[in-house]
Amino acid sequence: MRLFVSVFLIFISSLAFGQKSDFLKFENRLIELGTVNKGTVIDTAFTFINVSEEDVEIDIVDACECTTLDWTRGLIAPGKKGTIKVRFDSAKKDVVEEISVDITLMNTNPKTGGPVMDGVSYTYDFKLN
Repeated sequence: MRLFVSVFLIFISSLAFGQKSDFLKFENRLIELGTVNKGTVIDTAFTFINVSEEDVEIDIVDACECTTLDWTRGLIAPGKKGTIKVRFDSAKKDVVEEISVDITLMNTNPKTGGPVMDGVSYTYDFKLN
């Protein structure tokens, strides 16, 4: 049942994820942390390349209270890499879920005139005692 719920959540979030930009290409948009003991802190990172023809700059990266984030600051030139570091504190969670990491660039989306939005996510499962 847990596997079904996890697969379902991944499927739904991929449909709702419509925040994939033409600016960043991620090596991995979904990281599976595997099974963790409640209270464990896990560090991981999302690496991306600026695939646009202009410099990009991350304005803000946001996720739930269980996640501490740090990211590449300043301008990222076309073809250059950047990283979003994620620290997941499983003590702040009581249920298994997929955690979305929302990314807002300072760049303007040419289609909407608004900011460029993107996103990645990670999943975990709790070890049964």
